Amino acid sequence: MQKITTIEQLIESFDDADPSEQVSVLKSIEIPTSEFEHYATWNEDGYTRNCIARKDDFEFILLCWSEGAATPIHGHADQDCWVYQVAGEVRERRYKEADYGFELVNEAVLNPGRITYMHDRMGYHTIENISNSGAMTLHVYANPIDRCKVYNEETSEFEIKEMEYDSIDGELVRKTGS
Repeated sequence: MQKITTIEQLIESFDDADPSEQVSVLKSIEIPTSEFEHYATWNEDGYTRNCIARKDDFEFILLCWSEGAATPIHGHADQDCWVYQVAGEVRERRYKEADYGFELVNEAVLNPGRITYMHDRMGYHTIENISNSGAMTLHVYANPIDRCKVYNEETSEFEIKEMEYDSIDGELVRKTGS
């Protein structure tokens, strides 16, 4: 497969790919970080969710992470989820439910160009920016996700959270705090 060097080429290639070819498309990414900057919004105290493309069969979201930002433990509404590391470093921790809460089953550091995969059948995960500056990750969902299970540490229970975007195609749709 030829190298993918623009976001437009990525969207078109993913849209044209059979499900069995989607991973190969993602492994062909050689998009410069500067290509993602049009879509990036930042929040000083966390991360932002920036929609690059949303179609019936997939969704591309650029997450922009401030230093130390992390997600709570969460699922993916039974959808395939790939994370492509664009810039900086993040740590992914995967968990399975246990009698006493959660058991850590895997931990990995993602450097630029690395891809990881997650699905609810594998358990739950968290992602944390471990860079000394901002980080960017591209999240690719096999179908758009409008809500997912998020673990609330205060109540020790999962809650359903409605997903929101901070921007769509580079245009702010809600205040990001920066």
